[in-house]
Amino acid sequence: MPKEQEEFRDAVEAVLRVVIFENWLRFYFIVGKGEDERLFLEIPEKSMNKIKNLYPQYLPLAEGLKHREIDFQTSQKAVCEFVLARLDGQAFPQNMAQIVLSSAAFQLQMQLFNAWVQMHEDQLDQGFLQFDQWLDLFDQWRNSQGAKELLEKLHPDG
Repeated sequence: MPKEQEEFRDAVEAVLRVVIFENWLRFYFIVGKGEDERLFLEIPEKSMNKIKNLYPQYLPLAEGLKHREIDFQTSQKAVCEFVLARLDGQAFPQNMAQIVLSSAAFQLQMQLFNAWVQMHEDQLDQGFLQFDQWLDLFDQWRNSQGAKELLEKLHPDG
C-alpha cells in the first residue's frame, strides 16, 4: 500500500476514534438538568482521573466538554476543534484532517459506528464499559460478516 494511502487510512481511524470517544462520553456521562431537562456532560472527578490515566490523549476533549450543555453542534464542534488542534500536523500530515472529515471513507466508518451503537445500545447500557472496551467491541463487530454486509449496502461501489 502506498505511503499516502496508509497515512490516509490511519488518519481516518484516528479521527474516528476521537468521534467514538466523544460518543462514549455522551453515552455514559450525559445528565438532564432543569425543568426543560437540558443535557449536560457531567464527568465525575474519579472518571476524569481514569481518563487522565488510561486515555491521556483524549483528556483535553473531556476537559473541554465537562460541565457543558451538549447538543449535536457542540459535540461536532468539539470533535473538529480537537482533531485540528491535536492531530492535524502532529498525528498525521498537516491539512489531512480536512481531507479525512470530508471523505467518503470517513463518512462510511461513521455510518458503521452509528449503526453499531444503535444495534448494541442495550448491551452498552447494561453496565459501564471503559472506552477501550467500546473500541474492542466495535472493532470485533466491524470485522464481522454482518458489518461487512452492511458496509456493502451502504457503499455498493466498494
